[in-house]
Amino acid sequence: MDVRQEIYSLAEERIWVVPEDLDAAKGVPRFTIVDTLVEQIRRSKVFICVLRDVYGTSVFEDAESVSFLETEIYQSALYHSNAHFFLMEPFNPDQRLSGLLDVIRTIRPGIIPDRAQPRQTVLDGIKRVLDGTQRGRRKEWSVSLRNLVKQLAMVRGHPRPDIELFDRTFRPVSRRPDKDHIDILLNRIAQEPDIEKRLTRMWVALRELSAAPYDDDAFSEYLPYWDKALGAWASAAAWYGLHGHLYAGRLAAVNSSLRVRERMDANAQDESAEYYIQGTAGARASEYYSIAKLMPSPQEREHYFTLALVDIDKALQRVSGDLSGYLAIKGHIFAQTGRAQDALTIFQEVLRMREARGDDGGIGEASADLGLMHLRLRNLKDASRLLARGVQLLDQAAVPTFAIRARKGLALSHLTTGHPLRALRELCSAYETAQEHHVYDQVTPLMKAIHGLSRALGICRRQAF
Repeated sequence: MDVRQEIYSLAEERIWVVPEDLDAAKGVPRFTIVDTLVEQIRRSKVFICVLRDVYGTSVFEDAESVSFLETEIYQSALYHSNAHFFLMEPFNPDQRLSGLLDVIRTIRPGIIPDRAQPRQTVLDGIKRVLDGTQRGRRKEWSVSLRNLVKQLAMVRGHPRPDIELFDRTFRPVSRRPDKDHIDILLNRIAQEPDIEKRLTRMWVALRELSAAPYDDDAFSEYLPYWDKALGAWASAAAWYGLHGHLYAGRLAAVNSSLRVRERMDANAQDESAEYYIQGTAGARASEYYSIAKLMPSPQEREHYFTLALVDIDKALQRVSGDLSGYLAIKGHIFAQTGRAQDALTIFQEVLRMREARGDDGGIGEASADLGLMHLRLRNLKDASRLLARGVQLLDQAAVPTFAIRARKGLALSHLTTGHPLRALRELCSAYETAQEHHVYDQVTPLMKAIHGLSRALGICRRQAF
């Protein structure tokens, strides 16, 4: 505590201090505490972590589980562009803390020091960091996150096609995963619209599951838990904007899920489950497609689009249930590779399938996709009708992720047909919903700028979250 007070005195007015009432002993739900910690990391211009030997208090009270401190460490190490870690002598971490640092070193090499330093050296280092960090608000998190992932890709290259989650660096936080804990986490995210909260809960689940590696035959009973947790992580990572993020992005999670499925009993696999597609070649095709759009050169884009087409055709040959999700992925690949008419035909078939199934959310998504293709082909009347229908159905079905994407398309349709005020209102709504639910994959710097201008003009009245 004496060291902590000394650090605090370096920049008392700039350091966030946990409020005394943010305490599980006072009845505050434990995941409310986690969410508050994560929110503060997002708001901070700099994150500084000083470690000796303390792993922290478990999220699941006295049980063996991920600590509150770990959720802060992972959040900053994976996503914060200005995170600094110091190891202070004497540094004698227990197995859980040393294991966590191994995982972080794998996910983001260079961020954890190789050796501990004396107390005064650490204090001097913290002061240099504070002096070098400008005061004022940090960049918006969506922009900062996008820049960080791009920077990591430039420095270390884009993911290998066969990369897996954490690069298969499994370090346990318990002797054996607690199935009840994992069930609680999986059940809680089923109806959770906040993408950041999904990732936070799934980090806890995946770290607990690390005590039972999916490539170890001794733990085959945990494969269904791995399957669900990886599917949830892959989906949330995509919406959070982690395309191309090494070791923790969607490609790594999908590849791990594919390995899990290879080892699982086929009778235990439910093709109708919401997460099922995340563990197929179809999801990997979708991620290749998303990575391709980030590539700086036409040759690299073509390479990843080709990988995407190979995988989606492979998936379509193997799937025995509903084909519509896989066909939609193929339609998007065609749309990005100049085959607009082929994409239109595919989206028409997807819409027909979804209407036959009677799923409002699925119909809304397919209507919006088809509307965007009509817009690209200059069929403006059909585009406006389908995009408006898509937004309405997705709102009714409470599917904010796809509704954001559909609303952006509707804004473009309004702009194309000469209704700029309607376009601005739809774009503002899309931006505000994306910020509220942390759907950063759908946020661009241009959207942020337009929202700011529109609010200044009184066109948009809400403050983005």
